[in-house]
Amino acid sequence: MPLRDIARLAIKIAGLIIIVVAVTDVPHLLAGMLPLQPPMTVRDVVAMAFTPPAIAALIGLLMVWGAGRIADRLLAGPAAPAQDGGLDLRGVEEVAIAAIGLYFVATGIADAVYYWGKIGLYHRFITENALAMPVILEADFGGILSAAARVVIGALLFLLSRGVVAMRRRLLSLRPLADRAGQD
Repeated sequence: MPLRDIARLAIKIAGLIIIVVAVTDVPHLLAGMLPLQPPMTVRDVVAMAFTPPAIAALIGLLMVWGAGRIADRLLAGPAAPAQDGGLDLRGVEEVAIAAIGLYFVATGIADAVYYWGKIGLYHRFITENALAMPVILEADFGGILSAAARVVIGALLFLLSRGVVAMRRRLLSLRPLADRAGQD
């Protein structure tokens, strides 16, 4: 099986995993919102329970349908033989790291949209009831930072997957080649 076919298959599998995770998140998100409380509207439920998984599922669908283009972008040329005569699988490593990066981006964007909707609802409740604006909850602040970190790290992994593989291989080439299996 050619390396490009393996890469396309890996990207499609990662996309399907993102879709399944997104769809299975909907009941969890709905559980905390139903029944509707007075300031909450149907628009809020859609914004916080259906939009984040829909965005992640859309990214997963794009990975499934665009696996060929993603693989072509990541794999510059055909797989060359490795130094020891075997097949050089750097391309597969690059695709796997890029797929993990896309997963992080998808889940980070989905969580960011959820927190954006939650903060909008929270702000509307406070302003409608003329209450003093309290500080943000620690869990919400941590969730926002976590979503932002996942988007940034995922984008870096996707864009720099070739460099990550090259750095890993460079670091592995620095270790001693002697077999130390019995000494661990």
